[in-house]
Amino acid sequence: MAKLIVQSANGRREYELGPLTTIGRHPHNTIQILDRIVSKEHAQVIQQPDGRFLYRDLGSLNGSFYKNERVSERILLDNDEIVLGGTQLIFREQMSQALQAAQRVSIQQAASADALIHRKVEAVSAAEFLPEKKISDPDALRRDYEKLRLAHELGRSIGLEVDIDVLLEKIIMKAFELIPADRGVILLIEDGVPRPRVAKTRDGRNEQIILSRSILSEVMGQKTAVLSSDASMDSRFQGARSIIMQGIRSTMTVPLIHHDELLGIMHLDSMVATNAFGEKDLQIFVSVGNQAAAAIHNSMLARKIEQEAKTRAQFQRLLSPNLVEQVVAGKLQLEKGGALQEVTLLFSDIRGFTAMSEKRSPPEIVRMLNEYFELMVDIIFKHEGTLDKFVGDEIIALFGAPVAIPNAER
Repeated sequence: MAKLIVQSANGRREYELGPLTTIGRHPHNTIQILDRIVSKEHAQVIQQPDGRFLYRDLGSLNGSFYKNERVSERILLDNDEIVLGGTQLIFREQMSQALQAAQRVSIQQAASADALIHRKVEAVSAAEFLPEKKISDPDALRRDYEKLRLAHELGRSIGLEVDIDVLLEKIIMKAFELIPADRGVILLIEDGVPRPRVAKTRDGRNEQIILSRSILSEVMGQKTAVLSSDASMDSRFQGARSIIMQGIRSTMTVPLIHHDELLGIMHLDSMVATNAFGEKDLQIFVSVGNQAAAAIHNSMLARKIEQEAKTRAQFQRLLSPNLVEQVVAGKLQLEKGGALQEVTLLFSDIRGFTAMSEKRSPPEIVRMLNEYFELMVDIIFKHEGTLDKFVGDEIIALFGAPVAIPNAER
């Protein structure tokens, strides 16, 4: 995640960088800087195909300076400082959680993988939590209660989190409290392929984690959970060298399913204890996976709604409601560079407005213009027009863009 820190006489502000970030004095910029030395449209920060960010000065009058030298373009590095007049821009780049996980986690093909998936692995056995009266061992009762309590806490904690990265990290850390695992990985399905999104170890070490393709294929293909009490001895994974080579003694892997849709996979393993996980642990882990899948689905849905709301807010002032909905639904694409297209322009102003305004108070003029513009915009949108701008009492609109209209001039 990259961000730009703006330091000026007005204080310190932080902005998360997107694909295109505009900088200038005008309020329509992504980052508005109220500095007389800064131009209305001073600069842009553009994310490149390789993920890096390019700072580009837009030919500003007073320029952009890096280490006291004027620059027109620069690929930004962590802690770079760009000076605009009396304002300082500091670039900070932090590797995203997903990128860290992608670098730490590798998926290796197991030998004889075809022989491993012929036997179905049951996700949950018949073992159940006994009623309290049937448990004679107080320690066993306490352990069962603690596991259920932690599962309840997990449900509460992840149910309110919307940020997907924060959510996944919470799920892993709570799972460590619940189950005696050493390492955990959550993979989300992207374009039909499981991709690591978060990888954590109990002790916080930044070590490489190798996952077995044989286990992931079993979980994805059958949508069932896998419990291996001893991966080096389990006949199902004898060919899975990626498990044995790391000395993993116990693994649990569950699918993250919401309404029959496979959203991802969650994996826990232990490198210390043989038989570290029992059937009850698997029951809890499956329950955790179900709760996690619901929370992940809600997070994705909330992100989609938020993005749609932003898109709708950006375009609803300029486009007709029908065109706005097409943009939100992805049916209408607006190219950043624009397109060459024949359009019809409408210029409309109020006859005798100057003489009229001299005889009326400012509040009356504002109220009249608001009512007039509201009626005019409704008419423009009714005929699939696009609002360009207001200039005093003048309204400018165009027809034939972004969607072509036959005989728009009529």
